[in-house]
Amino acid sequence: MPFTRRVLCTEDSRRTELLGTIASNSLPIVGVAFLDWNAAALLFLYWFELGVDSVWALVRAVFAGRPPEIETGTLLIGSLATRQCSLSVPRTGLRVYLTTLLVLPITILILAVVWLFTGALLVGPLPEPTTETVTGVLLATVGIFVLTGVTTVRNYFYNGEYRKHNSTTAFRGLLPRICTVFFGGILTLTLLTAATEGPEAELGSLDPTVVGLPLLLMVVCLKFTSDLLGVYSDRLAVYFKSYDQEYGWQTAPPKARSIDGMLADAPERVCPVRWGRVIGGLLRLPYHPGSALIGGLGLLVAALFAIGGAWDIVAVIVVASVSIPVLLLCLDQLLRYGTVEYRIDSDAGALVAYDRLFGTALWRIESWEESSLRVEKTPLDSLLGTETVTIEHADGEYILPHLPETTAVVAAFDRQPERSEQILPGRAGLLG
Repeated sequence: MPFTRRVLCTEDSRRTELLGTIASNSLPIVGVAFLDWNAAALLFLYWFELGVDSVWALVRAVFAGRPPEIETGTLLIGSLATRQCSLSVPRTGLRVYLTTLLVLPITILILAVVWLFTGALLVGPLPEPTTETVTGVLLATVGIFVLTGVTTVRNYFYNGEYRKHNSTTAFRGLLPRICTVFFGGILTLTLLTAATEGPEAELGSLDPTVVGLPLLLMVVCLKFTSDLLGVYSDRLAVYFKSYDQEYGWQTAPPKARSIDGMLADAPERVCPVRWGRVIGGLLRLPYHPGSALIGGLGLLVAALFAIGGAWDIVAVIVVASVSIPVLLLCLDQLLRYGTVEYRIDSDAGALVAYDRLFGTALWRIESWEESSLRVEKTPLDSLLGTETVTIEHADGEYILPHLPETTAVVAAFDRQPERSEQILPGRAGLLG
């Protein structure tokens, strides 16, 4: 039975995670109780453990089996998010979504900043530990890295949990660990300050050896308790609020979109004209204010140089301030429409947007699903001799821009379209 199998798989994953948590938290207990680790060694270990958790969280995010939730109207990335294009890993069921790779550098930068900031705040004020302590801490870090890796491979990949996560939910559990290390470190520093010279002690004068075994074990137990709560966070979440048990405090991310029926034998096909696939992006400027902001800041800098009479620099900045937003908008338009064709089956009353580059259907509309149909002629359409079709649907607007012929598209629906001319087309939700 699928439900029983899912429960057994969840319990097996929890058992593996629990064993890994017990093993990794046993290492600092051994170090404090038997290897004479002081508070500095404990903070170093927890700081390194935070780095280990971040690395494995990035691995889970890269191979998450569901697409990341990105607004499709976002410049450049939104066009790729709509396609949900991914790269398959040979001989496995793993896929890497292209949008995940695009935002990964920003994620890595944020995690690196958080990790370095935590280290500077908690570890920076402490004196350099002894060679024996450093060796012990590094060996314990390697052990934690291996244990976390085994847990990740067993639960996330072997048991198939990656199929239920996207690049956001794959970081589940990392934020609580960051908070635990941060506040646990603050508690330890507070104990050191109180035990060294009292509340007036300077951070540079802290002595990590003044905190005794009972207090260090208390810190370790607090960290252990926090990790155990993380293992059972899903049950706690269900107890307080009815969410999906498999996601704890987070709702389940949507699965990858699947379009049935690509109309491979469609009798009619139409594509945007070549120039419309590129310069049509200029009409989307009002809906991408960020690109206009880039140009505005550049012109402001050019005005400052103009005050000083540096006209050569002014010319370069002005050209860049205008050309960069234009190039971004044109590239976004090309990514959205460059390889799209619209397949029409008038007899079946169906219209499919198909991406020829990635070989996938982007959306499909039946004749009875649309709520409004408009044929518009924008100034660019007048220049190119084309028309733009706007189809309103329950999921939003679908824009078919700069088509050389709209008769076949209109024929797929049961109503006559509204015809109008306007300065700019409606907000383009290219692929819904």
